[in-house]
Amino acid sequence: MRIEIMLDKNQKLSQSILSAFQDEVSKRVHALFPETIVRVRQGSYTSIEMLGFKLDDDKRRLNDLLQNVWEDDSWLH
Repeated sequence: MRIEIMLDKNQKLSQSILSAFQDEVSKRVHALFPETIVRVRQGSYTSIEMLGFKLDDDKRRLNDLLQNVWEDDSWLH
């Protein structure tokens, strides 16, 4: 299973913020799905791909998890 997160480069996020975000997402995702590969990068637009997750319930849980990480800025400190 794999999660690909691309963040719009126009948001001007530093590499340290991208790394911290990837670390936090990976930590939380691995608690639910230990074999999942998480990749965060910058690109021309923001998108999220969840590959290999067959159940809609799993995708919903991951969407909620990603939203919680983004809104909870404690990982920035």
